[in-house]
Amino acid sequence: MTTRTFPARVRLLGSEAPKAVILIRIVVGGIFLSEGIQKFLFPVTLGPGRFAKETPLPVPEFFAYVDGIFEIGCGLLLILGLFTRLAAIPMIINMIGAEIFTKLPILLGDGIWDYLHEARTELGQLFGAVFLLIVGAGPWSLDARLATRRSPQAHTDTTGE
Repeated sequence: MTTRTFPARVRLLGSEAPKAVILIRIVVGGIFLSEGIQKFLFPVTLGPGRFAKETPLPVPEFFAYVDGIFEIGCGLLLILGLFTRLAAIPMIINMIGAEIFTKLPILLGDGIWDYLHEARTELGQLFGAVFLLIVGAGPWSLDARLATRRSPQAHTDTTGE
């Protein structure tokens, strides 16, 4: 019996996804990057001012900037295809939080159609990030380069009965 054990980096960074995944990475990562930058450029309408109006978070100024930093950092990582699966996780949490704090009140107050209209970007970002978590960065990524780098322990073959 032959068992092939791959190092953790290959399991984390490897991907059998098609080359077209780069398109999803660019769009999802680009939107996160843009939104993160805008939290700093337009703090009243998109940063702490908005967080203070729309969320029940205890320190909205702090959370707005933390959110912006994560969106910038994870957005860049998604675009580059570097640690894609890891970068997708905080963005999934981010989008779930956005849905709960800003869109759920619309659903409960105005109904499904207003909710679907208002939540379209967050839902697209959420499912885009989930997709990248599942399939990885694809072959045109820094993850793919790191996963295929040879190391002395790239894989171990053991034969036993």
